[in-house]
Amino acid sequence: MLVFILGAISGAFVLLVGFLIFKFEFDLALMTNVVIAAATVVATIIHLDSTRKQRKDRIWDINKDALLNLAHSLSLVIHASEYYSELECYRNQGINESPSIREPKDGVYENFNNNQEQVLNVYRTLMDKELIDSLESCKAQNKKISEAVDHDAINNYEAYDASLDSYKELQNKLNIFIAEMSGIKSI
Repeated sequence: MLVFILGAISGAFVLLVGFLIFKFEFDLALMTNVVIAAATVVATIIHLDSTRKQRKDRIWDINKDALLNLAHSLSLVIHASEYYSELECYRNQGINESPSIREPKDGVYENFNNNQEQVLNVYRTLMDKELIDSLESCKAQNKKISEAVDHDAINNYEAYDASLDSYKELQNKLNIFIAEMSGIKSI
């Protein structure tokens, strides 16, 4: 916005210098109309920018709680998946130690699934298409992983590792979306 205004001012200055060089005669009525037109253009640009920012702020206010709850539950699921992945690795190697990561609370996966379903079903129209696609992709991948474990196609360690990759990819996209919507990225 500032770049546009500076460009408009410098363009007007160059135009004025050009008029002076070529000895163009100024009429007061013409100059008044030019100034009014320029002010109208600047006011319209400022209004459109303000409207865009207000819309973005309203969408953030509506989505803020759902997005932050989803981000928190996703971080808990990532922590739980890391814990269980390490636990399975120790079991496969016959190590009788507990993982170095603290044990996760019960119900983190259910909480994440509930938050995920809420965003997909309730907030879908207010979210970025790329984020919704990422949520659906993560959900589909975890369903395939569960089916593969049920049919003994992969072991638990591989399942936790694969779901962990899916969750981390979703977390990156969610963090980018939250940063953009909250206005943090533009600061």
